[in-house]
Amino acid sequence: MELTRRRLMGLGLQVISACAIPLGVMRANAADTCTDAASEGLRDSLHYTATAPDPTQVCGGCAFYSQDDVTQPCGKCTILSGPVTPKGHCDSWSTKS
Repeated sequence: MELTRRRLMGLGLQVISACAIPLGVMRANAADTCTDAASEGLRDSLHYTATAPDPTQVCGGCAFYSQDDVTQPCGKCTILSGPVTPKGHCDSWSTKS
């Protein structure tokens, strides 16, 4: 089989695609680690998002947020009754005293 420029470009695109797909899946899984199906309705009603629109009002700075192990990607929210990301936000956000 002759290695033409067209064949080489095709192989290059296949390699790039093969590497990009797992990275996208890993990023999606990382974002999904702080979800809780049992409180999905409550999260929707309080407009919880994994990324706060205002960086000064993130879950990590909220009075209802706690995190036992800072090496873990999720903390706990007493309002949402489940795991949340420290960079998230909801309508019940209240500054820590």
